[in-house]
Amino acid sequence: MERQPAYRRIAEHLDGAIRDERIATGAIIKIAEVAKIFGSSRSPVKQAFEILEAQGSVRPHDGQGFVVGNDSEPFRFTLTADHLTLGDGDANQSAHDELYFRIERELILHSMSGHLRVNELALARHFNIGRTLARDLIFRANKLGIVARGNGGHWHIVGLDVERCRNLYDLRRILEPVALEAATPRIPSDELEAMRGRLAEAISVSPALDIVDLDGLENDLHQRCLGYCPNQEIIEALSRTAPTYICGKYLQVTLSDNPTIETFMHDHTEIISFMLEGKSANAAERLREHLDLSCGQIVERLTEYLETKTTPDVEYIW
Repeated sequence: MERQPAYRRIAEHLDGAIRDERIATGAIIKIAEVAKIFGSSRSPVKQAFEILEAQGSVRPHDGQGFVVGNDSEPFRFTLTADHLTLGDGDANQSAHDELYFRIERELILHSMSGHLRVNELALARHFNIGRTLARDLIFRANKLGIVARGNGGHWHIVGLDVERCRNLYDLRRILEPVALEAATPRIPSDELEAMRGRLAEAISVSPALDIVDLDGLENDLHQRCLGYCPNQEIIEALSRTAPTYICGKYLQVTLSDNPTIETFMHDHTEIISFMLEGKSANAAERLREHLDLSCGQIVERLTEYLETKTTPDVEYIW
């Protein structure tokens, strides 16, 4: 399934419900209730409403929500997932993604400070979720190399200091361009066009992007494209490097006063454009330059962060 930015997906569900009159003209829709249904932050919901407002489907109301229609009398309305034709699976997955990224952020921030242990039961209690879901979320982080099992089967955060960050980027600079050059002839052009379209749309609303959207944009190039490489040994080796772009996502977006989101999106756009033109060698070389730049930026930000961060005097994160 093609991944959409969160705000675009929310806008489409709302627009469909309004057009099909599942949400009546005059209904007041609160930003907070939409965010709750989608398991989202308020930012992508606000962007979704901006799209609907621009096309004349809704108008602002009291600074907390929007009224359906332009000249109708407002009335109170309780929005549910049924109005948006969201199945339980869709709503649950959205909520799980939102929760995972909250947990991932905490894990990554602590990975820069040391090797704390992760207690599965404590995590479940802290986030008020079942132990099975907590275990699934830990396994998700494990696949990305953020946490690992130690002796005795205990989970611990894999430390990410400057040296390890540089080492992982060295691996990426060696392998990613090779994988991309081999993958380019195998990627359907319509899939590349869709990726370039998502980048153009994201650039138009930057920097007001949700962390889930940024994750999707990174995955387009560094996972979906590279996944077409016929040498799966390379892909397996690259799976170890995931902490670098996850770390970068948080260091440059949520922890920086001067994020460089647009820089990476313009780089990705240029790389994908080369791929669409069949210039796989040019795409590979441009990717190598992009990784060189990214490494320098992340190492600089990581160094600054570590200089101000004190090592926690605890054994467990939760």
